[in-house]
Amino acid sequence: MEKLLEFIPGPKLPLPLRYGLTVVIVMICALLQIGLQAHSRFPGFFLMLPGIFLCGLLFDRGSGFLAALLSVLFAIFGISPELHSSEDILPYTLFGVTAAGTALVAEVLRTVMIRLVESERSKTLLLQELAHRTKNNLAILGALVRLQSKDKEPAVAEALENTSRRIIVLAEVYDHLMLREDTKVVDARQYLQEVFEKIQSALNPATPIAITTESDEYYMPSTQAVPLAIIANELVTNAYKYAFSDGRPGHIHVALKVQDAIELSVTDNGIGFKDSQTPEGLGSRIISLLTQQLGGSLHYERLEAGCRVVLRIPLSPSVSPAIAAPVRI
Repeated sequence: MEKLLEFIPGPKLPLPLRYGLTVVIVMICALLQIGLQAHSRFPGFFLMLPGIFLCGLLFDRGSGFLAALLSVLFAIFGISPELHSSEDILPYTLFGVTAAGTALVAEVLRTVMIRLVESERSKTLLLQELAHRTKNNLAILGALVRLQSKDKEPAVAEALENTSRRIIVLAEVYDHLMLREDTKVVDARQYLQEVFEKIQSALNPATPIAITTESDEYYMPSTQAVPLAIIANELVTNAYKYAFSDGRPGHIHVALKVQDAIELSVTDNGIGFKDSQTPEGLGSRIISLLTQQLGGSLHYERLEAGCRVVLRIPLSPSVSPAIAAPVRI
């Protein structure tokens, strides 16, 4: 709708230019009407109505009614002047009423379109304000949880730190929310990259462990993006803590690929795990629950050095991998 309005100049054009273009449009329709009658001998003035509608839609009410007046004058004096008589008043009157009604309908349609676009813009601004307020509140909550962890026992402090990081992941999504086709979507590439930058700084920036990200360009619904980011946060945090528990330097690579499904993989070159080992703890339960929520599957793979965890979830039917033109909120 907003793109369509870009081609509707409306009252922004100077009055002489609007009326001049109105006369030109009416003349073009009149010539088409004359040509049609010359070839088919079909009487009527119906080709004048699109010109009236176009003038009322493109410019303003005055242009629409001017086009209607010119069309009526052309119908009376331009097409069949030899038929003028008192008996011919009715068809000309009916055409005049139809022309005026067409101009009025065009004006109403243009007004409604403008109001709809203004309403969409207002909604976008309100969503933007709500997103910023929500992010700020979550950031404050995360900071309070982290502050609370300072005076606790090591196990409690670690649990509170983990909770603080999860809140950070939730808060970060509000910087990347966009609107596309009335759906809130998130730029997955930028979102994951910024999330992991904050995770690395929150864990231990002095540790010689690098986190790199690789992602296809993809906009996913926020209902998928948030659980996906939380799962990625848990996987990276686990690798950060346990894959390099002997103090060795290492590398964690996160990749998001989108083809027939969304595939998130977290690969490390740490100490790996034994076949008999199964993930335990709150983080693993969170991963399992969110994987079920997304309707996906999770697989652990042993590597020569380290391991890889692969999450596959189905594509959302409402958002395709193709890039549209989302509106940032």
